[in-house]
Amino acid sequence: MKIIILLFSTFFYFSTVQASEVSEWFEKESNQFLEIIINKDGTESENYEKYKIFINKNFAVKSIAYGLIGENIINKSSENELSLYLEVFTDYLIKTIYKLANSRSGSIELKDVDVKDNIYIIKSIISDKKASANLYWKVVETGSSFKIIDVIVENTSYFVTKKSEFNKILRKNKGSLKALIAEIKKI
Repeated sequence: MKIIILLFSTFFYFSTVQASEVSEWFEKESNQFLEIIINKDGTESENYEKYKIFINKNFAVKSIAYGLIGENIINKSSENELSLYLEVFTDYLIKTIYKLANSRSGSIELKDVDVKDNIYIIKSIISDKKASANLYWKVVETGSSFKIIDVIVENTSYFVTKKSEFNKILRKNKGSLKALIAEIKKI
């Protein structure tokens, strides 16, 4: 019985420490995110470059991008196609986050952190003076830091929504990554 209590206590301690670390990371990065949003001194291209750095630092961009198209498409595509897709998708992700941020540019408040299957689920609220929205961030530990793998806005997963959209485009175009790239560029 003592061993079970000791194991439970150790697990609870490490879970609490990990939740604390991801909370600190989230607070720091969300404040940086808000600074970029609020920056009225920089030009649009300067702010865009700051978003680009922020997204590349804090999002698992390649994992998200590849997860959206699936292994079959990855295996049958050339390195050049995959490289172009990753570049186009990164730009698309930056624009998506930029639009989300600018539509609710006020504050981001951390509410709770839960850990399930080594994925941190960070509950937050993003708000401005008029409205607020629940945001859940799915985050994984990468060894030295953390990376966002999904954003859920008011119960709508970015990953699930985009996977459905991308699969529809791929099916319509017989699995052509070039066609998907062309469609993403139009958006």
